[in-house]
This record gives sequence, structure tokens and C-alpha cells, in this order.
Amino acid sequence: MGQTKEFGLVRRWFRGLSLRVWLIIGFMMALLPVAVLSLFWYTDYRQQLHEPFQNVLHTQHKVLVSLERIQGSLWDIAAEVNDFAETGDEQYRDRFEEAERDIAIHLRDLELTVDEYPSFAPVLEGVQQQWSTLLDAASNVTKGSGPPNPTLMRFESVIAETGKRVESIAESMRILNEESHMKALETMERLDRFAAIAGVLALVFAGLGVFIIDQALISSTDKLVEGALLIAAGTRNRQIDVQVPPELASVANAFNTMLGQINQQENALAAAARADGLTGLNNRREFDRALDEQIALSHETSEPFALLMIDVDHFKRFNDTFGHLAGDDALRQVAETIAGSARENDRAYRFGGEEFAMILPGLRAYEAANIAERVCEAVAARTLILPDGQKQTLTVSIGLSVFNPKAAHPDVIELADRALYSAKQEGRNQVKITNSF
Repeated sequence: MGQTKEFGLVRRWFRGLSLRVWLIIGFMMALLPVAVLSLFWYTDYRQQLHEPFQNVLHTQHKVLVSLERIQGSLWDIAAEVNDFAETGDEQYRDRFEEAERDIAIHLRDLELTVDEYPSFAPVLEGVQQQWSTLLDAASNVTKGSGPPNPTLMRFESVIAETGKRVESIAESMRILNEESHMKALETMERLDRFAAIAGVLALVFAGLGVFIIDQALISSTDKLVEGALLIAAGTRNRQIDVQVPPELASVANAFNTMLGQINQQENALAAAARADGLTGLNNRREFDRALDEQIALSHETSEPFALLMIDVDHFKRFNDTFGHLAGDDALRQVAETIAGSARENDRAYRFGGEEFAMILPGLRAYEAANIAERVCEAVAARTLILPDGQKQTLTVSIGLSVFNPKAAHPDVIELADRALYSAKQEGRNQVKITNSF
């Protein structure tokens, strides 16, 4: 129960959001996954690929350059030592010392690299070890030694081993480079997967954002436009159902309120156009329309109906005696009595002057005669209270005709008028029947 209440509160809160907020939410829903995954991708790319790979390549380049220069200096040392052993010329010793200083510089460069990247320490240790062995072997070579020269042979063996060692170290560097490259490829593949996921989620959330905007704005706007067009076309019985956003819901409610007022006004005008101003019964115009409708229905269903033409007896004399105001009041009370004597589906009309009419659907002559007699007796029995307080009575004469849809174009009004004339001629305050059979 509590969860349902909370859900209802959240739902009402969402429905209360303005159109601007709905649009912002929709666009944020569409852009949020793209922004988050883009940030994650960029961070991962920088940390896992770009910076490490760039640093490793830079460091490997520095190490490889130092190794290549050391290797070049080794060949210079080998040549100088051999020349010194053969000739004993001291200038070769000077060149040896110069090459030694170059190698010492390259070793210092390697030491700086190792301080920053300890993973290259084995490279430096291997080169330093070989270099120490090489210097030891070179220091034992004497000048002018004839062949075979054991110290020279040892030096050549050591320098060859040093060259192999440097080549081995370079090979290790190439392997390390390949490993870094593989790691970079794996990271790039992972980033590709993230990019694919980001693309899919972006499409999904963009669709969700479009759906939210559609429901909050476009769909509601379409309903408003449709409702306005229907109202303009004359449709008055359809409400505009818009709940979100509140701005458009308010417009829809205003439309619905206006539509209700229009319907009330039209109904009031229609009722006024149908009603007789004095008695409140339906008027002659409504009688003509209803009679045509009843005739058409009777032809369609083959069911008869009865028509009563009712005339107030001696009403001109009543008017002359008590005045027109009393006559109007008397007519209102007679009309009230006639309407009160009718069945639920019978309809009473003021035909004109002191004459009334009633349409009785689905009745045959004897059934309609019973109702006509009841009307006649009810009017005669009613005491009319005039404006000056006098009490008077009036009677009515009734002519009854029954419409037969099988007859050839019968004039049901004329038949009822004949019956009414007969009732008046035979003494009034009675019912006479004429039918179309």
C-alpha cells in the first residue's frame, strides 16, 4: 500500500513537470550515455593506451639509440686495439680512450633511463658487465706482440661476445616493443567494443528521449490540434484528453470547459427554440418536426400511432370575461394538466392559441381513447386559480385519429381535426375518434 502511494506521488510529480523540463529530460536521456561512455573511453584511452604507449616508445627509442652508439663504438675500439697491438702506435691508444669516453656517455644515458623506468635495469646491468669484461681484456693487450697474441685473441673473443650481448639486449627490446604493441591492440579492441556499446546505447536512449518528447509534447499537441479541428467541424461530444505537460493539459481543460459551455448554450437555445414561451410545452415548429419523424418511423416499423388534437372549450368567452392575463394563466394550468396525464413516451405540444396536440406512439384507437378520456376528465376536474384568486374550471374537446402506415397518404392532422369538430358539435368536453382505416 505504501509503495503504491509513493508511486502515485512520483507519478503526480512527473506529471507536474513543465514542458521545458520534459524537453530537457528527453535530451539529457539521449545525450547522457554518449557523454558518460565518451568520458570513460577518453580516460581509458589516455591511461591505458596513449600515455603508456607513447612513453614506452620514447624510452625504447632512447635505449635503442644508446645501444646502437655503444655497438658502433665497440667496432671502433676493436679496430684501435688491433692496430695498437700490431704497430704499438700510441695514437691508437688515444683513439681507444676517446671511444671509451663515448661509451661511458651512452652508459650514463642508460642509467638516467633506468632511474625513470626501472624495468630497463637488466639492460643496463648486462651492458655494464660486458663493458667491464671488455675493458679488462683490452688493458691486457700489449703493443708489438707478434702472432699469435693470446691477449689480443682474448680481447677479440670478449668484444665478439659483447657484440652478441648487445644484439641480444636489442632483441629483448624488440620483444618488449611487440608486447607493448599487443597490449595497445587489446586496449584498442576493448575501446572498439565500448564504442559499439556506446553507439547502441546512444540509439536506445535517443529513442527513449524521442519517445518522452513525443508523449510529453508532440502527442499532446496532436490531440489538441485534432480536438480543435473537431470543434471547428461541429463535433461537440468529444473531450480532449491531455494530461502532460501541465501547460498543454491546461489548454486542453480550457478547450473542454469551453466545449461544455458551448454545449450548454446550444442545448439551451435548442430547448428555447422548441418550447412554447407561455406554457412551456413544445411549440408548433417542434410538433411539425416530431410528427414527420413519427410518420417516417411508423412507415419503417409498420406500427401505428395516435394523434390527439385538444381545444379548450369556450376559451374566447373566458378571455372576454376574466381578461387576457387570466386566460394566459389558465392556459398554463391546462397545459400542465395535459402534460401530467401523458405517458412517459407521449409528447404534448401547444398547437396554437388555445389548441394543444399530443402524439401517442404505438397505440391503437381504443388505447389512445383511454388516454384521451383521462386528459379530458383531468382538465375538467382541475380547479384553476386565477391571478386575482378566483377559482374557475375549463373543459376540453378532443379529436383523436390513428395513423395507419398502410393507408394511402393519410392526413392524420385533418382526421384529428374532423374528430375535434365533431366533439365540439356534439356538446364539447368529450372525445371523438376518426382513423385512417
